[in-house]
Amino acid sequence: MRIIPRTVIQVVALLLFGAAPGCDKGELATFSRPMMGTMVSLTVIADTRESGVRASEAAFSEIARIEALMSPKAVDSDIARLNREAARSPVSVSEETFALLRTSIEVSRETGGAFDVSFASLGGLWKLGSEDFRPPDARLVTRMLPLVDYRKILLEAEGRRVSLALPGMRLGLGGIAKGYAIGRAVQVLRREGVRASIVDAGGDLQVTGDKFGEPWRVGLMHPRKKEIILAFSVRDGEAVVTSGDYERFATYNGKRYHHILDPKTGFPARGLSSVTVTGSDPVMADAYATALFVMGGVRAREFARSNPRIEVIFIDEELRIAASKGLKGRISPTGSEKIEWF
Repeated sequence: MRIIPRTVIQVVALLLFGAAPGCDKGELATFSRPMMGTMVSLTVIADTRESGVRASEAAFSEIARIEALMSPKAVDSDIARLNREAARSPVSVSEETFALLRTSIEVSRETGGAFDVSFASLGGLWKLGSEDFRPPDARLVTRMLPLVDYRKILLEAEGRRVSLALPGMRLGLGGIAKGYAIGRAVQVLRREGVRASIVDAGGDLQVTGDKFGEPWRVGLMHPRKKEIILAFSVRDGEAVVTSGDYERFATYNGKRYHHILDPKTGFPARGLSSVTVTGSDPVMADAYATALFVMGGVRAREFARSNPRIEVIFIDEELRIAASKGLKGRISPTGSEKIEWF
């Protein structure tokens, strides 16, 4: 049995390339801080380093505020209160949490339940960080599976009240809240006058502007090696989000188990090793990356083809790469890997 803990290095899916030129076009600086269970890095181009520091501190504060509001580990967060109380009586939450839950349910409907924030109802069964990890008994998963159902999350617009239809239901916004935090941090940096930026939360990111006249370049991590497998350019305003089976996983009797659960089975989704989604909305990119990973194969491709708001890169369990035709000319392998365009 081999346990892979969730460390900062292991969850980073995208890395920056290149160095800063002279400061006549502005000062480039990167600031990093552990937040949201990963490492958050802000790369900014500002008039001066001092103004970059001020803007970055404001962005970090905004991310911390959202984490306190939505993390299930924060005792007084909206999500923690919902998980404690909403199966007994409706719980009023903040406008932001209510809106994000409403968006989550809309994505669940759109993806046929491939995305479902009530997956957290099964979270206690999958102890991937345990030294003596073993997968839960299938019969126990089957008994708990009725708790995973976005249709049992009840929203009342008046008073922004949320109810959970069944005792034992739990919510987790891990598949969408990071995208929301990234988007909010970008807005703060814009407000603070930063010329260009990358907000990177464990490899999920959004960029603004460009790097001294050249597009920002990012790299996609190899799902099985600590190296870059693809490099591509990112345009002003684009978000890039990756869901992968290498972020948090453990092996048992030679089989790999990861943290992205299929809401229909209660077990880790199969077929893909990595899904990268790029689009203008980091919230939707975050949610779609999870949903497409769960869909896998043909269904994920069909969904991507029918959704003009996003471009995608799939890496399957055999490490074969497929990508949207819209990314042609923007991505390239770093080695001999071939790309199938669809």
